[in-house]
Amino acid sequence: MKASAHNAVCRLALLLCLLALPALRAGAQSGLYVPGDRQPKDMRKALADPAAFHLLLTFSGDTALYSVADLDLLDSAFSIAFSVANPMLYTMTIEAFAPSEALGRRRAEAVHDYFARRSHARFPIRMARNPIRCSCQGDTVEVLKFEVPVAIECYAQADLPEARLLLNKSVSLRNSVLVTFRNDPDECVGAARGCAVPKADSVIHGYYASLLVKRGAIVAVAGTKDTCPDSLSITVKDHLDYRSVVERYNLVPHRKQVIVSAGYIVLSGNARRDFDECSEPQPDSIFVRIPATQEQIDAKLKFFAKVRTARGIEYKQLPTRKMPGKAFLGLQAPINVTQLDTVYLGKRIDEKELSRYFYEVDSPTQTSAFAVGNRFYVPFTVGKRGDYQLKKPLRELFRIIPEQEEEIPSASGKAPNPEEIIE
Repeated sequence: MKASAHNAVCRLALLLCLLALPALRAGAQSGLYVPGDRQPKDMRKALADPAAFHLLLTFSGDTALYSVADLDLLDSAFSIAFSVANPMLYTMTIEAFAPSEALGRRRAEAVHDYFARRSHARFPIRMARNPIRCSCQGDTVEVLKFEVPVAIECYAQADLPEARLLLNKSVSLRNSVLVTFRNDPDECVGAARGCAVPKADSVIHGYYASLLVKRGAIVAVAGTKDTCPDSLSITVKDHLDYRSVVERYNLVPHRKQVIVSAGYIVLSGNARRDFDECSEPQPDSIFVRIPATQEQIDAKLKFFAKVRTARGIEYKQLPTRKMPGKAFLGLQAPINVTQLDTVYLGKRIDEKELSRYFYEVDSPTQTSAFAVGNRFYVPFTVGKRGDYQLKKPLRELFRIIPEQEEEIPSASGKAPNPEEIIE
């Protein structure tokens, strides 16, 4: 539908609404309303793609039949809410207020059936355009066809307080059916794609590390056009215990730089995108987080993840921030859906600094030995009591605290408020 045709529909809906106003003044209730204590003076503007609006139909006696005037109002509501040119994506809530729930149910179903018949289906069906930023194609518009999410509630009005029987604090709802159209892109796009869309941020926990997945980062509603997988699965497995890391020690892989490793976190899931899958860059809307010691923060510990560069795909330092907290300190860094892979913790150093962090040995056969150039190093030696001895600069990069002080915070789903970036 072109914009001019859409405007004509809105003008028709406005005319029908204005024609109902004299009846409203005479005590009738049926009509189109917008939420608020006062109805706006400019109804034309209020009914042009409203974020929410109401259709109220009043019944008499014990009938579930609506009148010809009610049919005009139903047509008007349909023309607004189901217009292809309307950018809003509405859900419907049908509430029936009647002397009995059974009578209210018949009336609510009659109203529901009207919208279904207009859609030529058993349920209300909507065709709509949805402007999006597609992760592969950039800015585009997708065409959605979906079953409009509908909730039906029926009340015996004698059981409700008087305040619940008023619309906008002034219009009686007795013997009425109230249809509320509310813009809810999350639920409508989820219905169009056949899956549930997350309504809030979520946190996936490992033992130490956790992954904060911002709403829409994997299953997209606003920002990308990722499809909804049948079963979204993401796991976080962290390897941050210094004993196991130093026993099988490896530097963070890099062709030119020396990056000291202080552990790694394996992020895996069925929603990961390959770097070559799309030309458009993915937004950094996922946050990997760890509880940290003050020594790790002072030592400038950083996250490293795979990044595409001119030389190919290699590990690069991420903007690592300190997370303030009342009970614990933490570090976090943003990643995107292409980086659901191994993420390292560590610090970039010059090759000349290796002897500050590691013990030099003569043979590559020694336990945990690794080579840099023509020299060999190990991250630890074994003390007289069998304990691991690490040089202080390397030890400060690991989470090493007395066992009795060990405390793993139960992170909430709320995004942290980073206050300090680690330079």
